[in-house]
Amino acid sequence: MAETADLIVVGGGIIGCSVVHHLAQLLDRSTRILLLDRGPVAGATSGSCMGHLMVTPDDAQEYAFTARSVQLWRELNERQGGFDYNPTGALYLADDPTDVELFAVLQQQFAEHGDRADLLDPRQLRELEPGLAHDLPGALFYAGDGVVLPMLACGAMLREAQRLNQHVVVRPHCAVTGIDRDGDRIRGVRTEQGVIAAPIVVNATGVWSPELAAMAGQPRLPIHPRAGNLVITGHHVSPIRTQLLEVGYIRFAHSAAKVDPTRTDDAGGHAVNMQPQTNGGCLIGSTRQFRGMDRELNRELLHRSLLRAQRYAPGLADAPIVRTWVGLRPYSIDKHPLIGPWPLLRGLWIATGHEGLGITLAPITGRLLAQQIAGQPTDIDHTPYLPARFVQ
Repeated sequence: MAETADLIVVGGGIIGCSVVHHLAQLLDRSTRILLLDRGPVAGATSGSCMGHLMVTPDDAQEYAFTARSVQLWRELNERQGGFDYNPTGALYLADDPTDVELFAVLQQQFAEHGDRADLLDPRQLRELEPGLAHDLPGALFYAGDGVVLPMLACGAMLREAQRLNQHVVVRPHCAVTGIDRDGDRIRGVRTEQGVIAAPIVVNATGVWSPELAAMAGQPRLPIHPRAGNLVITGHHVSPIRTQLLEVGYIRFAHSAAKVDPTRTDDAGGHAVNMQPQTNGGCLIGSTRQFRGMDRELNRELLHRSLLRAQRYAPGLADAPIVRTWVGLRPYSIDKHPLIGPWPLLRGLWIATGHEGLGITLAPITGRLLAQQIAGQPTDIDHTPYLPARFVQ
């Protein structure tokens, strides 16, 4: 006899863990929720990324989306903790005079949402971060950002989920090999360990989400892997205490790509993002490059990004590097994640496509999806993220 569940979440990264977390909060405590991953929890993208919690004030929708999610992170830390939450705030830096003009634009955007960011002159900047280059032309400081350790955060979400609902089951190293359906309705999944019947399956597999959709006989989801090279220094050598972002990072990281994401000859680019760690280390990014599922380190691109980071924080030149690696981010072709039901197959739900904001947006993504499944009103307008926009 096949195993049964009320709901299966496929993908044990930060998005899948958040979906389980919020389903456990909103659904009846008798609901059997099963989380599956072909590897360990947080063993892929969520274990190969930066832990930036970033509020983006581009427009009212994006501000609500990111600010509500960062608020949910703070609330989880107050209740649960255990994932190195660090409310560092963020310093936006510039070197190019053209980028300096963005400080006032960004400050005004925050103000339009009733929020605050402070312009710092060079003296104020040195007082806040004495380890920065002394010739920088000031900065913009926003207090609402923070840093988490994503791997530990996955565990915190699942621990709270299992405390709320004893029928939450986490099953790593259990690869899904097929999707069973009855006409236009999901029946369950096939795994390496057997068949599991369930009327609802959530695809939260990130860069692998098109592969899982294809198992269900569905069109390819518009998700493409985008590689990022990362570096971390040794403990207790970080020259910074605040999260640092080159203000041009906003345009670089959150605008639509100017290259075809299906190509594998993208030269890539970089903009500075540095995060102090609770152990005194410094995590340094951020590069972006389309090259399929290739996870080989791009040493030339990484070297350029390190030189750029040293321009802002010269002390990094003497900091020992203890690890370099590559993560793959799930890039959505229209730069918005897919969160909601897949209209061509009843019972199939999607939560993917966050690219570089997956850690920031994990709590609100899990909450929006769980609220839709539970038939409840959503915290914010969820319609811009519905997967139906890609169905002809």
